[in-house]
Amino acid sequence: MIRLTAGLVFIRSMETLQVVREIAAPFAESFYYPTAGSQESAPADPWRPDLAKGKKDLYPQVMRILYFTSSTNRSGGGRQALYLARGMEGRGHSVSFFLPERSRLSHLDQDWAGWRRLGPPAAWRSALEDEIYCPGGPTVVHAFHNTAVKRLAWWGIFWKRRAACVAHRGVLFRPANPLPYWSPGIDCFAVNSAACGQVLRRVGLPARRIRLVPNAIPDERLSTSRPREQARAALGLAPEDLAFGSIANSSPIKGVNILLNAFARAFPSQESTGRSVRLLIKGLKQADAGEQHSSLAARTVFLPWGNDVADFLSALDIFVLPSLSESMPNTLLEAVRMGLPAIGSAVGAVPEILAACGRLVPPGNVEALALAMRNLAEDPALVARYGAAARLQGENYRQEKRLDRMDALYTELLRKKGLLA
Repeated sequence: MIRLTAGLVFIRSMETLQVVREIAAPFAESFYYPTAGSQESAPADPWRPDLAKGKKDLYPQVMRILYFTSSTNRSGGGRQALYLARGMEGRGHSVSFFLPERSRLSHLDQDWAGWRRLGPPAAWRSALEDEIYCPGGPTVVHAFHNTAVKRLAWWGIFWKRRAACVAHRGVLFRPANPLPYWSPGIDCFAVNSAACGQVLRRVGLPARRIRLVPNAIPDERLSTSRPREQARAALGLAPEDLAFGSIANSSPIKGVNILLNAFARAFPSQESTGRSVRLLIKGLKQADAGEQHSSLAARTVFLPWGNDVADFLSALDIFVLPSLSESMPNTLLEAVRMGLPAIGSAVGAVPEILAACGRLVPPGNVEALALAMRNLAEDPALVARYGAAARLQGENYRQEKRLDRMDALYTELLRKKGLLA
């Protein structure tokens, strides 16, 4: 009853009947859901912008891009938003990044001049409109995180003749309230995985309002400070050691205990595989493992958080993501881009990322994870094949490809609205 009342209030507050018609329009479209054995051909990649055109045609002039987040923490999604903002600025666009007063996201790059503090929530809209209503070229507003997206769904209705409005969607749970997603105030949802796009399709969004723009890792994030041999030696690894590794925090959802239990089961002793096998976990202290894993102390290495992620990954032979839930984990993208074979839980976009470059296991299944670790430890040729496949798959998550796709999307939306010739 509460949702119904909220929905009626939302509809009654619309200024014209045309707005309501625009909301209803997606439901009049025919939806395409491919099924096994279907002979019907799928639409031609409906979620991707046209990248066949030359860049000169796609990006004819400088845009003003206003990124807007409601998040106050330094999540993986926030880091991806920053990567995007800095990348677009590097292409010559005018970029500002609006964030709440108490947000810690700016700590990721405190020297960047693009940050704009929003002040109290009541002033957020006016802060954005101060930019939107000033001369400055074709404008795009791109919202990240739940509250920002919901506000853009309403404010964007009043900005339809002023800006193209894009909402980011990077989580896989079904929206409890679909009304903001139906709003004509948002011109397009940029999703970071096909799985995420399917969630929006199931709440009524047509393919034309969804674009697949996978996350990416900038090259500088993968820059190492020392050769692999030196990175391994610094971690206490011998040349002949087989090193499994993971990056995680102490949240149970990251599955560190599952990984430790699987490691103990797969390699009950130092001699169980005929070679030394080590497990390295970055982001935790030894005390976080608990006393129940004290028997593994001689074969595990715990490392604190730090910016030396590339050095850590370069020292590994196999990356493991044991999470119980994920969307599109940055750590796995970094590992794949570094050419690491991987074992990952079959959650979120992990199956899309691993493709042919690793093993998938059911989330929370210690036995399956142990078996996958043991199989790779005993098959160097398979590890080598997965590594080669990872280097190829990693090309899909290069920053330039993401910027090309997003630049093309912004241009297309601005042209459709008549804001760009």
